[in-house]
Amino acid sequence: MTDLPKNPERTWAIVLAAGDGTRMASLTRAIHGQSLPKQFAALTGPRTLFQQTLHRVATIIPPERVVAVVSDRHEALARQQVADLRGVQIVPQPRNLGTGPGLLLPLVHILARDPEARVVVFPSDHYFQRPAALKPAVLAALDAAAKDSPAGVALLGAEAKEASTELGWIVPAAEESPGRRSGLPVASFVEKPDVRRAQQLLERHALWNTMIVAGSGRALWHLMLRHLPRQVMALSPYLTKIDALNDRESLKNTYREMPAADFSRDVLERADGLAVVPMMDAGWSDCGTPERLIGALKGTPALGQLIERLSRNSHYPIPRSAPASNDVLAAAS
Repeated sequence: MTDLPKNPERTWAIVLAAGDGTRMASLTRAIHGQSLPKQFAALTGPRTLFQQTLHRVATIIPPERVVAVVSDRHEALARQQVADLRGVQIVPQPRNLGTGPGLLLPLVHILARDPEARVVVFPSDHYFQRPAALKPAVLAALDAAAKDSPAGVALLGAEAKEASTELGWIVPAAEESPGRRSGLPVASFVEKPDVRRAQQLLERHALWNTMIVAGSGRALWHLMLRHLPRQVMALSPYLTKIDALNDRESLKNTYREMPAADFSRDVLERADGLAVVPMMDAGWSDCGTPERLIGALKGTPALGQLIERLSRNSHYPIPRSAPASNDVLAAAS
């Protein structure tokens, strides 16, 4: 495995940061005094989840080839939070239509500049206890997209540590072998299974779906053209008129007529020929709910710091899964 992606000058990153974060609104309000989308909140340390994502990505792909899509309502905040990473491009979208259009818009920006680009898509609400595990897994996913996927697209699946009923799962067509880094064909996706099914998935060595996706920009575009034709056709004129993307009124009109879509449900789960690469021993979790955030931080000093901050707000109900604040602080000290 090489230390950098092949053709590094043609490897780009998309960071999805346009979500509204409504499920975490009460927690971010308790900490920051306002309802921030979770990606712009400092929940697991001094940096926000958005900032942590960008710094992890910067170890793989240089900031000048990172495109982050955000809500236009939070554009100024996003720009403040990338001040120490010169070159990151902030792309505001007029309204949140889900991760389908949310991915297409930055993809247009990239393909208009480099039609041969390779692209890695990163959500901005992830937590890694051991972030060094991300880089080799992403490089393996880029290789797998080129070599193991007929569709030219590979997903990153996190090694499952428990029978979670709150996460999406990726079922490989063959059982994943410990330590394997190459791609396996994707057999199916399972979203938030019941307890019995989750246990079966764990025993089968299925992987948690991180929604980190790698492949050629063209392959992603063609997947979306097949499954989201209306959205692709709406944005395709901008491929040859990239300056028009700066015309906010035009983009608002485009978004006004565009239907919403979910990239995972409406594209990946319907696609053929995908590959999946396991990411081992990363201590990965998404931070989709307060309970998952608390679970991700167990055993780390960050949990004690979070509980202490929440305890200052007597109106915030600390999740039952969280240990008592004093116990956490003692364990972390």
